[in-house]
Amino acid sequence: MRKFAAICLNFFLLSCPAMLAWAAEPGEKTEAVRPKVPPEELATLTGVNLFFANLFNYDDNHIAYAVFVTVLMGVVGGIIAFVTDIFLKMGGMDVSKIDHHE
Repeated sequence: MRKFAAICLNFFLLSCPAMLAWAAEPGEKTEAVRPKVPPEELATLTGVNLFFANLFNYDDNHIAYAVFVTVLMGVVGGIIAFVTDIFLKMGGMDVSKIDHHE
């Protein structure tokens, strides 16, 4: 019974966004679903921030933006882990792989 309740709860949680999308009135504009960086703010941005804002605003590049950000997050996470390992080794902790003896 507990498994069935967990399955029902998961199904409900997964279907909540779809229910909210169906709740919109017919003919209602849905442009507000995807926020954009306002053009007046783009004038104040420079460098990497401007690159990401332009990539985010470009309507045909939703998948490219998602892939780029996902890969970038993985790279930054790897760099953080590598630097953390260096500091932990300097502190005298063993950060090698754990051997599992079962």
